[in-house]
Amino acid sequence: MSNPKYATARAVPTVMADPATLDPKAVRCLWTRPVPAGMGDATYLPSVVFVDGTECPLACAMDGLAARQFCQKIAAVHDWPVKDGRALDESREVAQTRIMASLDDNDRKVVDGVGMVNMPGTGRIAAMFAHDAGLPYGFAVEAVTRRLTALFRQMVIPGQDTDEHRQAAMDAAMDKMAELYRGEKPQPSLSELGTHGAGVVIADYCHDRNRTDDDYQRALTATLEALGDLWTERSIGEVERDRMTDEVMDTSLRRWFALTGREVAG
Repeated sequence: MSNPKYATARAVPTVMADPATLDPKAVRCLWTRPVPAGMGDATYLPSVVFVDGTECPLACAMDGLAARQFCQKIAAVHDWPVKDGRALDESREVAQTRIMASLDDNDRKVVDGVGMVNMPGTGRIAAMFAHDAGLPYGFAVEAVTRRLTALFRQMVIPGQDTDEHRQAAMDAAMDKMAELYRGEKPQPSLSELGTHGAGVVIADYCHDRNRTDDDYQRALTATLEALGDLWTERSIGEVERDRMTDEVMDTSLRRWFALTGREVAG
C-alpha cells in the first residue's frame, strides 16, 4: 500500500508530517522554523512550507545546525530549497518569515540591488497573513480589501497607474484566498455583523475547526484589528470604539468558554 501524498498542511492528520508523504510538486521549500525562546538549545523546527503557504513540522525541535542538516538531507532528494529562520520571540514575525519564504520567485523582483515584492505578490502576502491569523473567509476578504485599498490610496508611483497596480494586487489576493479557503463561503463579512455577531462568529469558527486557545486568541486579535479598520473608515470615535471592543471580546470569550466546556463567571 502506497503512502498518501499531502499537498497542504491542512490534509496532514498528525502533528508532524512524514517526509515520504509529501507531494513533491506541492512543496515550496523546507524551512528551519524558529520557535519561541525559552526552550533551551532546541530552538529550530524542521518544517515543510507548501505552495499554498501552509506549513507543517517534519521533526521535533533541535538546534540550528541539526535542523539545517535534517532539511538538507531531505531536500537533496527532490532538489527543494532550504530556508533558514532566525530565532524570534514574536509570533507575527515568525509568520512573516514563513510567508515570505513561501512566495513564488515570480512575486519577487530586485530594484537597484534591493529585493522587493511585486504587486500581485503584495496581494498574496495580505491573503496569507489573513488566513494565517485564523480569520474566517468573509472576515479575511473584507479585511484584505480594506488594507490593500488603504495601502494604494497612499501610494504614488511616478509615471504609473496606481489603480492598475491596486487591481493586480486585489485580484491576486482574491485568487489566493479562494485557494486557501477552498470549500468555505466568503460570508458573513464584518460589516454585516454587529459587535455581538462578530464575537460569536470567530469563536464558532475556531471551535468548528478544533483550534487551540492560542489559535483562538490570535484569530480574535486579528478580528479586532480588522474591526478597527472598519471603525476608522466609519469615523467612530475612541470612546465608542473602546465600548465596542469590550463588547466583541466579552461576547466572544463567553462563547468560546461555553463551547469548550468551561464555566463563565458573571
